[in-house]
Amino acid sequence: MARTGGNFLKSIFVFFNLCVIGLYLPVCILPYINTGKYWYVALTGLVFPLTVLALLFFIVIWAFVRSKWVWLSVIVLLLGIQQIFAVFAFNFPGKFQTGKKENTLRVLQWNVSSWDQYNNKKIGDLNYRPLMLNLVQAQNADVLCFEEFFEPRDPAYMPQNIPPLTKMGYPYHYFAASIDWESDYQTGVVIFSKYPIIDSAKFEYAENSSAEHLIYADIKVKDKIFRILTTHLQSVRFEAEEYQSLSQIKNRDGQGLRDSRTIVSKLKKGYNYRYSQAELVHEQIKASPYPVIICGDFNDVPNSNTYFKVKGKLQDSFLKTGFFIGKTFRFISPTLRIDYIFSDKKFTVEQSKVIHVPYSDHYPVEADLSY
Repeated sequence: MARTGGNFLKSIFVFFNLCVIGLYLPVCILPYINTGKYWYVALTGLVFPLTVLALLFFIVIWAFVRSKWVWLSVIVLLLGIQQIFAVFAFNFPGKFQTGKKENTLRVLQWNVSSWDQYNNKKIGDLNYRPLMLNLVQAQNADVLCFEEFFEPRDPAYMPQNIPPLTKMGYPYHYFAASIDWESDYQTGVVIFSKYPIIDSAKFEYAENSSAEHLIYADIKVKDKIFRILTTHLQSVRFEAEEYQSLSQIKNRDGQGLRDSRTIVSKLKKGYNYRYSQAELVHEQIKASPYPVIICGDFNDVPNSNTYFKVKGKLQDSFLKTGFFIGKTFRFISPTLRIDYIFSDKKFTVEQSKVIHVPYSDHYPVEADLSY
């Protein structure tokens, strides 16, 4: 009787182990397939960190009971080693040093969510915008890359953002508006620099996408020229009710399950657009005559086709100096790193950090790159 019970328990463990393997293996092929077409395969990447932990759990269990099943999980784990090293950073956590080394560019990347212009949250008598500007000034970065940048035409309409950033010591900027209300405001992507911008350009994505432009600014630092690129790739464009629905789905709420169709449809559309957008970004990186730094909100996780296509042979600042997962998106999941700073291998990544502040739906990301 005891043997029967033991075999039943083992069968349950084998079943769930195979389910985990079924989620893990598709992630291994994501860099090599068209995730615009096979978008449903890309969905497995969203839970990859949890799948890795589950696979490690089964390896420990099978090793403890000395079962041959351990070898299947070990082999499968090794098949995804490229993905593991893209998702997890294996560096000792250290404190970010405020002082910069000589011949170092400090880059700050942030999706600023329109600088909180439409947010009614208050801290005392202030909204988040002044705190956001103070945070930027405190970082003492040389280059700022912002997505969802908001600039009113008339300061009487809403406070302008370019003038205070200019006063902070960023006299050079290149702003490409993706939304332009001629009478009121513009939103888009922008690069600010302490160093002269000697050239710049923008590239538009396909019509009907909600991505912001890809832009670059060539900056001259002493006798060197570097190309800074930034972009905001296709978002899934979840509204507040969709975030609520995701919570309801976890609790098996009926309304949440009905809303899941809309959520899946938006995810599908996002993968479709990002696949072609990432190709354009990759082409422009290859075309650069100068060492490249690209950063932005890519709206995709590190095991995605988007990530590998944009990164190419560049360095991921977080993987070089960060620790564990490095979440950059505040909502939904503790595993969403979707904001990046990549750099040419001619740079040395000295340090990097994710700044955990509640002012936007994204956390700022910062890196020191020596040249």
